[in-house]
Amino acid sequence: MTTSALKFVVVASPKSGTTWVQRLISAHPAMHCGESRLFGRYYDPSNPTGPHTTIEQTTRHLLRHLSPPDVGEGFAEKLAFGIVDTIARTCAQEGGVPLYGEKFTPYPGTAEDALETLARYNDRTPIVHLVRDGRDVIVSGAAHRLNIARQRWAEGTHGAGSEDLEAAQQLADRVIPEKWFEHFLTNWIDLNSAMLECRPMFRSVLRVSYEDLLAEPETQTLAILRHIAAGTDVAVTPGQAEACAQAASFASLSGGRLRGQEDRESFFRKGVAGDWENWFTIDQMHEFDERAGELLELLGYDRGAREHAA
Repeated sequence: MTTSALKFVVVASPKSGTTWVQRLISAHPAMHCGESRLFGRYYDPSNPTGPHTTIEQTTRHLLRHLSPPDVGEGFAEKLAFGIVDTIARTCAQEGGVPLYGEKFTPYPGTAEDALETLARYNDRTPIVHLVRDGRDVIVSGAAHRLNIARQRWAEGTHGAGSEDLEAAQQLADRVIPEKWFEHFLTNWIDLNSAMLECRPMFRSVLRVSYEDLLAEPETQTLAILRHIAAGTDVAVTPGQAEACAQAASFASLSGGRLRGQEDRESFFRKGVAGDWENWFTIDQMHEFDERAGELLELLGYDRGAREHAA
């Protein structure tokens, strides 16, 4: 068992299925997957739902109030690691689970530094690298952002105006605005390139694809849970994996819809692979291929096909 309180980490770019994996892990009676935003020097006070920051950055804001005058650069990191351990240990105790871990989707432009810090925290922490076709990531992310804007317009809140009305129409017409195409493409490249680069820093990494989880939910769930529990006293049976997969199925998360039944107003919108072909323009297809086609292949995908290449 690892000596740190954080027992596993699910690493992915946003909109890659992390909430799904978080739910299926937490369905195991001995595990819980939370999210405290670990590392990366990032702070954005303008986010409409609340400031975006990390434990590492919060620690640095506290330093001038907490640190003696003669401490070195390492004090901030030690303090951040201590806070992470306290969060993980407290959550595990309160939840009555021996294995507490987190999903980790580093903020834009922070992935490599954040992963290096995670490796310094504990390079033996089991890592689940969750990957998804970046084209579907862009669609999922853009649809989510457009839906938030549509809700603002419908409710007349948070300065709703013509841009929100336009977003509502774009959501209906399957139009990906350039700013969201760029945002999610850049973030997907950043995280997955960094994870491939930093892979040798970690002792135990399991790569799982969103598409394989769709095709074989019980098999892939069993692999994830056994990877997390390896070297511990926690048992994982095929029956438990099946129960976890069912508890976190698309029907359960979406309120009863089957995969492929789209609700663009839901966080769990459609639950399928290959939907990017219904959204991308020809120019967007070319831009993605030019900037991310090689990375897509390195992750095991076909640059021109709908489905994951086994």
